[in-house]
This record gives sequence, structure tokens and C-alpha cells, in this order.
Amino acid sequence: RVPKEVWFLSLAIRTGEALSVFAGDSEGFVHVYKPEAMEDDSGDLPDLFLVWKAKVHDLGISKIKTVPTDSIMFTLSFDQSFKALDSLSGQIIFEESNQCGVVFNGAAWDPAGQDLVVADDRGNVGFYNLYTESCVVWKSLTRDQVTQVLYEPAPRRLLLLSPHALRAFEVVRGVRYSELTEHTGPIVAIASRSTAQEGLLYTAAMDNTIKLWDTDSLECIKSFKEKKHEITAMVYLPRANVIVTGHENSDLKMWSVDCQQEALLRTVSGQAVHSNTISTLAWAAWGSFDQSGQRPTSVAQDMAHGAAETVVAGSYDRRLSFWKISQTSDGTAMAKFERAFCAHEGIDDEVLAVCCNATTGSVFSGGNSGVVRKWPGRGGELAEATYEGHEDAVTCLTAEGAYLFSGSADCTVRIWDALRAEELKVVRVHTVTVQALLAVPNSHLLVSCGFDGRAVFWNPQMDVELGVREMKIYEQPEEFRSLAYMDMNNSVLVGCESGKIIAFPVPVEDAIVLPGSEPSKMPSEPTTPPSSRGGEPPGTCVQDDSFPAAPGM
Repeated sequence: RVPKEVWFLSLAIRTGEALSVFAGDSEGFVHVYKPEAMEDDSGDLPDLFLVWKAKVHDLGISKIKTVPTDSIMFTLSFDQSFKALDSLSGQIIFEESNQCGVVFNGAAWDPAGQDLVVADDRGNVGFYNLYTESCVVWKSLTRDQVTQVLYEPAPRRLLLLSPHALRAFEVVRGVRYSELTEHTGPIVAIASRSTAQEGLLYTAAMDNTIKLWDTDSLECIKSFKEKKHEITAMVYLPRANVIVTGHENSDLKMWSVDCQQEALLRTVSGQAVHSNTISTLAWAAWGSFDQSGQRPTSVAQDMAHGAAETVVAGSYDRRLSFWKISQTSDGTAMAKFERAFCAHEGIDDEVLAVCCNATTGSVFSGGNSGVVRKWPGRGGELAEATYEGHEDAVTCLTAEGAYLFSGSADCTVRIWDALRAEELKVVRVHTVTVQALLAVPNSHLLVSCGFDGRAVFWNPQMDVELGVREMKIYEQPEEFRSLAYMDMNNSVLVGCESGKIIAFPVPVEDAIVLPGSEPSKMPSEPTTPPSSRGGEPPGTCVQDDSFPAAPGM
């Protein structure tokens, strides 16, 4: 047999007083060479002799990375792993395999964080700490193959080279993201509740579960199961402390948070109001606003007014229904049907979005026609105004003061004067359907999201005629579909199509954005690979700026 040919695949040189040359071969061996003597006056390079040779990987070594001021070296291999070695003895310190089942292509060293930065064929980037021997963070930063990676410590800039683009990221440390992963179906709705003693979170998903979470520990402490019909909408009523859900078969149900009992919402005669899927639910407490129209600053003040709560349901049958939820003397929540009517005349104009605005005392609905309609909140079935401008279906609505915000399948958010029914601005911060909108309490910020995995925080800047100010863009390879605010830690919760819920910190409003500059983009905290040993990642995030590679790069 012909002897198997072995060749070198990678090379690294450590300069200084003790020159060392490290080579990796096609069989997974590392070779370490040193000069026999220092360079003489003739300028000729000294001969090298082999100091040690060791089998490190099962397959060829594609890259060797040395640490300039330490006797540490890292090797990447075609066996889909990397290893950290003592460069003097060849002893393996720790090793990690790529949990995505692909090859690591590039490696860089962060001396400040003592982290090895690796990138792979699928655009994933991992930060692995040398001393904790664990994964600090794992992110999918691009869908392209990453061929090389470079880290610049001073500006904390990470450069990723792909076949057709060079991407630059700013690395930011000390930012944490939280993920809730108990649900297995698309997140329908999220609601939070804060009390003097604790913070609670309510979530509903199309896996037919409603879950109660502790906002401090982010642990699921209670779960309800809908046994028959898919949950399609949810709203939480803070005064009655109940949850109302809408279902695929047109049912409306009220759930007691404390005893987990459920009751169908029906008319006095026991009839169902809707004949098709419940697509949206909204909550209001009309009586909780004083005569000047000022809103209480907290749920506790709102509840102190003793106002009954109203639930508005929208359906694919084009109808709106109104339900009054009140409490009896023993604290039991009671639901009373008030009225229902056909809100959208077009045969295919299904109701897709509803919101309540106590400032105007109105309910707003939107649907497939792209028209928003304003309805009286306390009686009446005649539209008070229509808001026309969208070129496709209205998918989400939110109101703040005298302003109405509508998101659409035409990829825009439109801002309206809710009192005069005038369009004020057209906002283009998405390139896909806007799935959800949220006015962040106690701020001037709006947040919108879509199936492109982008949650955009922006200031509508109503004091200027044109434009909005994008404050922060959070990105992740998920499909975002619902939003809620959690005041316990000043964060926004984003529900995903996958069933995951992610908490993003609300950006600081007084951050300086120079004219013509772009908002920072921060991909969200990814899942730490199962092989990591450090528990919850301490949270390194990156901000992205990318541009095409020049020809020949």
C-alpha cells in the first residue's frame, strides 16, 4: 500500500524572545517548532526543530490561533470542534463541539474579556471564556457562511467576512436578555400585572395553554389548559383579576386566575354572539377616567375608582361584541353582555384589530379593507369616523392620548389624530407586515414588530411635521407577533411564532443620534449551546452594520 499522504493545513507564529511556529496537519496533529539558534548577522533564517507533536483532533486542523501574551493556543478542526491547549505541554484545557453540526471556520481572541470568538458555516458566532471554560453567548448573526472573523479590542468591533459581504458589529457587554420557552405554539397575547408584593405575567399561546409567570424569577408558576378549541386571543382584566380568551370556534371564555375555573360568555338567553373565529380582544375601564379626561397613573389608582371593566371582542364574522365585567360583593367576577353589531360591511372585511381609547371614549377597529373605524365606547352602533390611507389590511392598533397608531400589511404604521380623524404621519420602519404595536408607558416611545424578527423602538416626534426617530432595533431569527410591557424591569416582551417569549430592555430616550446616522441594531440573546457549562450567559450583545464586500475581497 502507498503510505497515506499527510500535509499541513494551518500555521501560526508566535514572535518575541522565544519564537515558536505551530502547524496543524490533515490527520489532526499539532506540531510545534522552535529555532535552533537566533538569527545570525548574515540575516539567514535559523533552522527549526520539532519540540513536540501531539494528536489533538480526529480530523484535519483548519486553523490555529495563539494568544500573544500567554501559553495558550486554540485549534479548529473539520471534526466540528475547537480545543484550547497549553502551547508548552500540549495538554488540552477544554474543548467544545459545534451544536449546529457544522465546521468552525474562524477564530479571534478578545484579550479584555478573555474570550475566544468563533464563527461557523451557518453564520453563528460564539464567545467562549477561557477561565470559566463556558459559552458566554451564542448568536446567529447572519444566514451566510462566515469564512473569517476578526476582533478589534479598542473599538470592541467584530468583523465577519462572508463570500459576498463584510459585516461589522459593535460588541456591548453587560446587557441581558431573558427568554421564556415553556410554550410550544405561537404566542397569542402577553399581559403583565404589578403589585406591591410581586410582579406577574400572563401568556396565552396556540398550544392551548395559558401560563402564569413570576416576573422576578421568570418561572412558570401556574398553567391552564384549554381542552377543546384553539386559543386565538387573550386579554387580562386587572380589576376583576380574570383572563378572557377568544377561540377558533367563536367561543369567548373567562378564566379565574386564582381557582382556574372557566366560564363561557353568553347572552342572557344562553346564545353565542359570534359565528366565526375571535381574532382580537381589547380591554377598557371607561369609568376610571375623571371628568377632565386624565388617566390614573397606575392600575391601583384605576381600581380605586371602582370602575367596571369592558371587554371588546372582534371576529372574522365582521362583528364587534361588548361585555361588561364586574365583581360581586364576594369578589366573584361576573360578565354581562352589552351589545354586538356588524362593524365592517364588506363581505371579506374581517375584524383583525381592536383597541380602546379612554381619552376619546372610543373603540377603534381595523380589518382586511385597510380602513380604521371609530365606534362609541359606551353605546351606539354607528361609526363616528373612518380613517382611510392604508393600502392593505390593518393588522394592529394602539392608542395613546389623542393619537391613534395603526399597523398594516402594507408594511407601514400610520399615526392619526384620533379626535379629528386626520392622518398625521406615515412611518416606514418595517419591510414586512406589522404584526403588533405598543405604546411604552411613561415614555415617548412606540415599539413595533413583524415576522422579519425585528422589534423597532421609535419616537414618533409629534412636535415635528415629518419623520420619526428610530431609537433601537432588536433582531433575532424569529417571527415576532405580539408585544407587552413589563414595568418591573422596564422591558418589552415579544411573543414569537415559535412559542418563545423574549424580554428586551427599553432603550434610553436621551441617547444622542446624530443627523443621518442609523439606530443601533442589537440581535437578541440566542440560546446557549447545550454543551456550555456556565449556566445563564452574562450577556454579550452585538450591534450590526454590514456592507457588501468589494470585488476581489
